[in-house]
Amino acid sequence: MTPDSLPDALHALVLTGMSILLDAGFWIVVSLVAAGLVYEYLGTSRLSGFMRHQGPGSLAGALGTGAILPMCSCGVIPLAVSLRLSGVRLAAVMTFTAATPVINPAAVLLSLALLGPKITLAYVLFGLTVPVLVGLVVERYGTHRDTPVAAQLKSCCGGGPSGTGTLAGWPRLLRSMRWGFMELGPTLGLYLAVGIALASVVMTFSPAHWIPEHLGASAPLTSLLLVALVGMIIYVCAVAHIPLVAALLVAGASPGVAIVFLVTGAVTNLPELIALQKILGRRTIAIYVASLVVASIMAGWLLNLWLLPGFTPALDPMDSLHWGDLANRVTFIAPQSLTIASAVLVGGLCVWGVGRWVLARIPGRMRVRTAP
Repeated sequence: MTPDSLPDALHALVLTGMSILLDAGFWIVVSLVAAGLVYEYLGTSRLSGFMRHQGPGSLAGALGTGAILPMCSCGVIPLAVSLRLSGVRLAAVMTFTAATPVINPAAVLLSLALLGPKITLAYVLFGLTVPVLVGLVVERYGTHRDTPVAAQLKSCCGGGPSGTGTLAGWPRLLRSMRWGFMELGPTLGLYLAVGIALASVVMTFSPAHWIPEHLGASAPLTSLLLVALVGMIIYVCAVAHIPLVAALLVAGASPGVAIVFLVTGAVTNLPELIALQKILGRRTIAIYVASLVVASIMAGWLLNLWLLPGFTPALDPMDSLHWGDLANRVTFIAPQSLTIASAVLVGGLCVWGVGRWVLARIPGRMRVRTAP
């Protein structure tokens, strides 16, 4: 899509941004609620010690939880941040962050229908192994000290999560929601706004025809590198990107493209990365992204060696209808009114975060608390 006039371009940008908010808004709200509860209650629960444990159990728990949650990568941000601020080990946090948007039951069912059993097998094996490896790499080489934004979030609301249990019942629940929506929400909203704006620009002005032309099986390694770049920039939710991958395969893309885009398209998008690097640190997120991209390209290259030449797309319209219907049944679809309300709420948090950042930089005004 390439709008020819300024009004058309602005209209297209707004529609693309609204589409991203509608796709991700509900799960961002759910994650903010969960983030507040985790931050407030994790320190006094039995789960706390397990999640902070250095053994394989914490990684298995993070992987299993991420694999069954139907959240997109933007939706998982608040929960991942809350887990980290609550003291959960970095490897478990990054395993959860990678696994959640990559793989879930609905995505596997739809992949089986549209991409075929061989690509689905590679997809499942990748989703159940690479997030753990990425988590361990990030923990080994990433930054463990708090960023200024993370320290600010920890210091608010009476000094962080309650470890004494002095608040109980509704007051403590309200305190958790206050932290989730009034502290974490606008802080992440600033960076989500920037990421959504950049993603909207790229998705609006990228030529619609060049992807099939440059992702063909005639240049498999080049196609993998290109689709990794595209996947890192645009925003696509976990289940919604599978039909796009199937269409690319029918148009002549190499089978390795499926794995690369299934990973980078769902996990490494701009809104997520911009928000996370402010909380977890640039070095941590750079290692996280590099590990996922390299692993996905290697997996795609191996899949091309296995299936090329002679690969035939598995897309069967009638069979896809059956499996697509089954995928819809196991995926929670929020009512339209709730979807719109969530998008409005998240949009409000983005405006709040941006406004707070702008006001803090107006000379002569009282400084408001905002991210550096």
